[in-house]
Amino acid sequence: MKTCKSCGKKGLFLALNGDGLCATCAEAKRREILRQEEWKRREEKEARERKEAWAKILAVPARQIKLSDVPIKRRRGFEELTFSNITAKGNYDDIVVIDTETTGLAPSRDRIAELAAVRFSHGQPVETFHSFINPEREMPKSAQMINHLKDELLAEAPKIGQVLPSFDEFCGASTLVGHNLEFDVKFLFYSGSTITDQKRKYIDTLAQARRFLKRPKWDEEEECYDYESDYDVEDYQLDTLCFYYRIKRAKDHGAFSDAFATGELFFKLVDEKR
Repeated sequence: MKTCKSCGKKGLFLALNGDGLCATCAEAKRREILRQEEWKRREEKEARERKEAWAKILAVPARQIKLSDVPIKRRRGFEELTFSNITAKGNYDDIVVIDTETTGLAPSRDRIAELAAVRFSHGQPVETFHSFINPEREMPKSAQMINHLKDELLAEAPKIGQVLPSFDEFCGASTLVGHNLEFDVKFLFYSGSTITDQKRKYIDTLAQARRFLKRPKWDEEEECYDYESDYDVEDYQLDTLCFYYRIKRAKDHGAFSDAFATGELFFKLVDEKR
């Protein structure tokens, strides 16, 4: 009596292949091999794209950070920002895209652990600013699961007060862009930054994506999103928007790579408006 080695099916006239599998199991194995090969190709492609994205970032000149020895006090009394919308005739020849990684979500209590900015001139990245920051406290595990920043790395980094003068100088009076920008600006303000003292425009790509792209409608009766309705994106997270616009990421999360991705997203949204 012939028996399939996989499913255990038996039969006197059961046809088995060289591996002792019946036709059904042999086909299932063939499909699994093809699936694994496809995943391998995708992983290799993603690795190449990430490597290319990092090379693109590193090719942009980096600002030499001059560490300050002048003490900087934390600030209070943050005033809400007035944000600008992307317009068809807007001048975006000079913008600075910023991003931070932090120890938590409360700007008045938590601290910056990574700070990055990219200057774009006429749509092209021309200079970068990046530094890890010693938050002078342990990174909570909940935050570390997102930003992947380890205490050992941050312990060797400069403190925020040493970096901020160079960062504020880098930003100048340029238009500031960010994804959920107010979050980053609040952290910078409470840390002692003076960027909000400058008269400038603030543009939030999160808010602009909500203006230009539709997400699934909320079904009040079912209390869930209706994914059968007409929509562009499932949500407005940076990862989702980058996938929608085919923006290649150097890594999934990190202030440096996120600032670059947000800059590219910004100009995709400008094209959307125009």
